Amino acid sequence: MDQSYLKKIRELFPLDTESATLQTLSSLSPSTRFYTVDTASSSLIGEDLGDCYLIDTPEGQRIASHPHLVGTDLASQSLCAAYEFKAALMELGLIPGSTGILHILRGSAGYMVHNVLPQLPLISVRTEYRDDGYRAHSDDSRHIEVTYSDYHGRDLDTLIIPDTYATGRSVEAALQHMLVNGGKPRTIIIYGFIAIPSMRRLSALCKNLGTRLITFAICDITQLAANNYDMTLFGIDEHHHSETGELNILGSIVGEETLKEMSENFIPGLDQPGDWSERQTKLYDGHHEAPGDIKGHLSKSIAFIEALDRVNVEQGWYNDTIKRLTGVELESLRSTLSRY
Repeated sequence: MDQSYLKKIRELFPLDTESATLQTLSSLSPSTRFYTVDTASSSLIGEDLGDCYLIDTPEGQRIASHPHLVGTDLASQSLCAAYEFKAALMELGLIPGSTGILHILRGSAGYMVHNVLPQLPLISVRTEYRDDGYRAHSDDSRHIEVTYSDYHGRDLDTLIIPDTYATGRSVEAALQHMLVNGGKPRTIIIYGFIAIPSMRRLSALCKNLGTRLITFAICDITQLAANNYDMTLFGIDEHHHSETGELNILGSIVGEETLKEMSENFIPGLDQPGDWSERQTKLYDGHHEAPGDIKGHLSKSIAFIEALDRVNVEQGWYNDTIKRLTGVELESLRSTLSRY
């Protein structure tokens, strides 16, 4: 590890390692790190947003740092991470008898939680953004519609929701749909790549309902880029820079040990989940199963990283390591793309 580089990014980017405390869970693999997060003391949050954890696995780091991981490769990495999530849930006693899984179609299945907890009932709700596109999501609930649901009033004490949480609007819409139809879980557990605005939104909703919110974030909890989409460990908001020419710096809540490890492999500014749904081999929309647009994801990731590098190379902290990481990932993306 280049200590001078680590020192620079600690100084330049809003990285909160102080509120994340490393814990020991005996059921987790030795390579997994588990942190509690005091959101009220966090310099990036500053209020109580419920019970909050970071679950850092080698697989989660790989997914976050390497958008070329798609299809079956992505599924195998996600499955390993999901087993660690399950182990944490079991040891913490968070799977009572009346527990179910909510899939927000189409992306939730990619987190593989239903595969490691097959005994739990599965609810599917599809929420769709209208007039939004790749790396451009609205933060307006009027742009989201529930277009499919197989929920019919099942009463569950605990609801586990694996998903990508940027603004939290999709999950909010799905939960409100369930509420209208008689569902009011006592505990909601969210798991996946998670940004701070989504936690604020869901915490407010849960407080209004008298529901406990528990957050399990993969590796870190991020700030959100100006496009309400990109979720980076640290770096420059490429979208904001392309629109305005200004530098908007982004960071995250992350464990000290995780930051040291990830900074050796992470391209600053990279969107960790990427186009999550389209990275998957199969996507279910409630009616049909269709292949994800893996080719599209790979092509867009190449264009994004090239644009990001044009911004990064102008910065004083840009070094040979970032140049190498960028080149290697672009090569991996192009190699993977050639197979589709």
